[in-house]
Amino acid sequence: MTLFDTQPWLITAAPVPAVDHNWRTALPSEPDFREPPPSWPTVSPLAAIEAATSALSPFAQLAGVAPVRQETSIYDPPEDLAEPQAVPSWDLVLVVDTSPSMTAWYPVANAVATYTRELPLFHSVHVVKMRNRRPTLPSDLFTPTDIPILRAPAFSSDHSKITLVLTDGVGAAWHRRLLWNDLYQWATSHTVAILHVLPHHHWSLSGIHTQPIQLRAPQPCCPNTHLVETAATSTQPAAVDDHTGAKADSVLVPVLEMRKRWLDQWTRLQLTDLLVHQQALEVNANTAPISPVPSPTPAKDEAPGPDRLIADFYKAVSDHAFSLAILLATAPLNRYVMQLLAVELAPAASTRDLSAILTSGLLISLDTPIGVLDHYGRVTFDFLPGVRQSLLALGESSQTHRAAALLDTRLAPFVPALRGLAARMRTPDAGSLPALTAQSAPYLEIEHSLLTALSGETPAHRIVAKALREQLDAAGTARPSMPPPN
Repeated sequence: MTLFDTQPWLITAAPVPAVDHNWRTALPSEPDFREPPPSWPTVSPLAAIEAATSALSPFAQLAGVAPVRQETSIYDPPEDLAEPQAVPSWDLVLVVDTSPSMTAWYPVANAVATYTRELPLFHSVHVVKMRNRRPTLPSDLFTPTDIPILRAPAFSSDHSKITLVLTDGVGAAWHRRLLWNDLYQWATSHTVAILHVLPHHHWSLSGIHTQPIQLRAPQPCCPNTHLVETAATSTQPAAVDDHTGAKADSVLVPVLEMRKRWLDQWTRLQLTDLLVHQQALEVNANTAPISPVPSPTPAKDEAPGPDRLIADFYKAVSDHAFSLAILLATAPLNRYVMQLLAVELAPAASTRDLSAILTSGLLISLDTPIGVLDHYGRVTFDFLPGVRQSLLALGESSQTHRAAALLDTRLAPFVPALRGLAARMRTPDAGSLPALTAQSAPYLEIEHSLLTALSGETPAHRIVAKALREQLDAAGTARPSMPPPN
């Protein structure tokens, strides 16, 4: 599994100059989002994230000195800036959206935090988690301890502040504009940009709708309210009186793909006096949140069934995403298991493919995880009723056996109900089934689905699947209920 589709990178960022690291505030070495167990494979390569964050390296050339504004083509890297004479004067706040669909991107969030902390640019890198699960008010998005970090114009008179928001734009905070007032307040006091993990041609499906604009920054890393919007099309510096400013009650927030060439352009906007083409979100002051509009419940005979949902998904996504969805139907789902299956059994799939599944409408996110208490084994996502079985019917039995073997090897140490799963899939025996308990029931539901999908192999698969179904029904085990709409 790769983080991004393979594409060449434009290596245009200036080399990072040597800087004395004695100034650096102690930065955490632990990941901000829990990593998989040490024995599990990790998402790789992360070279794309390292390359993207390296686009920020020219900021080091302004450390402690008056900037020299360049008047060259935007396609040439800034040169001949004065050597840094003091410690870097930047502080970074990385706001990470934690909506359910963003769980696929937590390795990216960890990588961005790690690589920005390794760059000799920042006195501090604060990671703030935006609670975007099902917020109802803007005040639900951040904890009281995070608000002072977000609202501070700067952390000291010697440092400038930059806030970057990492998101896929899918959660309620974006569709309901719950974050608009916060964005406006931040952008009026310091530099703010949004890092969008999805490609630009997918932004229209999210809650972030941008417009192409040419911008110029009159000073390095100025507040967004100082950015100058101009109608000029030349890449040469605009005259001071040849521009039109943004509306008095609005501010422009650049939105960037999480790719190096996009961050190169934004860095150039901040460090030169050139007109730079940007995609930007216009945020108005005192924006009232959009009230949620409940969707009417379709009549039972009109509601799309599993096969229709899967057919629509098949038409909308890549072959890798569809194959990965079939693979995920074999397992109890949380972000660790999804990435484990993708890395081990679908290495051609990208994080964007997993993101497409999380935003497909085939899954529900459970408010209260079920199963074991361990982070790596508990169930946090489930397919809509009937979808898992329909997906398994489209898969190959050999793939189902490989997935069962992987779960038995890697996940069983955290989920006792999965011990011996691979053997039970090869030679089913009702006497070898794990004891049915409240903790084991979710995993036995999945085992029943696997046995049913393999029922064409031997009569034993059908017999044990029927016996297990009777046990589950007799115990009254309930499947997770669908959450209410945002």
